[in-house]
Amino acid sequence: MWAEKDLMQLSVSTRHGDQRLAEALNEQTRELAAAALDLVPPPDRTVAAEILVMRFVERFAGAVGAADWTRLLNWVDLSCRRYAGILPVGTLVAAAAKAIADELDDVPGVRISSGELEVVCAEVDRLAARPRLVRDAARHEALDEIDVALDDLITRLDGADQLTAEHSRAVSTWCARLAQRLALAKHDAVFVTRAGLVHDVGKITTPLSILNAPRTLDEEEMAVMRNHAVAGAAIVSEIPLVAHLTPAVRNHHERFDGRGYPDGLRASTIPIATRIVTVADAFNAMIGRRPYRPPFSPAVALERLEANRGTQFDPIVVDAMIDVVTNRALQERL
Repeated sequence: MWAEKDLMQLSVSTRHGDQRLAEALNEQTRELAAAALDLVPPPDRTVAAEILVMRFVERFAGAVGAADWTRLLNWVDLSCRRYAGILPVGTLVAAAAKAIADELDDVPGVRISSGELEVVCAEVDRLAARPRLVRDAARHEALDEIDVALDDLITRLDGADQLTAEHSRAVSTWCARLAQRLALAKHDAVFVTRAGLVHDVGKITTPLSILNAPRTLDEEEMAVMRNHAVAGAAIVSEIPLVAHLTPAVRNHHERFDGRGYPDGLRASTIPIATRIVTVADAFNAMIGRRPYRPPFSPAVALERLEANRGTQFDPIVVDAMIDVVTNRALQERL
């Protein structure tokens, strides 16, 4: 970790946060990211690199507003470890720190002293320069730039609502199991697993008062809740690396009988990956924690899937989910 004397110096000099400066930095996130990318070699100016740099700027702004640099430095350390061998994180965060420092040189009345900023940049450089272990390729499938973008989306969702993010990770796992049971090709299995991970990302835009309501929603609230599918598709479509997941995100609440939303698709007009996400989503929603009811047992959840087989859900996917859950339960008993 960083030197204790440096943290003491930072904690003294940042005892008063600067919310106005934090807001100004957030408003210039894209401009500062562009300035940072201009400082790195052209081959490193990828979409994933841009995402990483933008998150650095946002966390720097958060540190300025909260008068606390530790979260920023922890994030730098974590990112360097997480993306070792995938992205040149050290180069990118150092460039981002310099771009911000250059920008702040031209801002009058900034509460961050030049000495303090030098300490922050030095700590970023030191963390970025530390040797990192690359993931064991024999045991872990290497993350690529798409996974970096997905990781960013799920992190944003986690910040908006941890329960939804927890649900989304679980849905992704169920999608992977269903893909294996249905003998999908590897690239199709990867696709549906990724789609399951971000299917609910549109709930970033849903008010927490609706997401966490401890009761049944009224019609007006349900209309707001249902909009998460369209909102999620819009969010995903704006990121080139994951834009191909847009249909699965938009249509994960379609029904096999055509009475779903937002497009009223039915049966084979709903892509198989989307039908898989729909079943995985429904099953995990039933067995998971909800503000308005206790979890159902897996047996009850399977009964409800079976009861809606051929109406709400694709019969083949329901059968696969029953096999997956039943076989998993049997294996856990052995």
